[in-house]
Amino acid sequence: MNRPFVSRFALLATLGVTAGLGLKATPASAQEVVVHPDAAYVATAEPVYYNHVPHYWFRDRWYYREGRQWAWYRGGEPGYLHDYRFRVWPGGVYHPGYHYAAGYHGGWHRR
Repeated sequence: MNRPFVSRFALLATLGVTAGLGLKATPASAQEVVVHPDAAYVATAEPVYYNHVPHYWFRDRWYYREGRQWAWYRGGEPGYLHDYRFRVWPGGVYHPGYHYAAGYHGGWHRR
């Protein structure tokens, strides 16, 4: 008479343990995907020289050549490059059209 109760209890216990192992949180790992500037961008972008090395602002960081590969500053950008960004480009963001169209609004300013 106790046998069906025991087998059902064993089945529920097994399902509980299986579900508990399946719901165990695994540590999250993020992968940083870095897209380096291509040759077409470097050919048209205006370099900024820092320590006699041309640097290029691409997406959200400064890139420079280190041998045959691209490198960037992981611990934060140098003060000179940071000051250059906010002194030359309004808002600290590079807009390629700014240099070639005499300003953001094509050289015409409302008075």
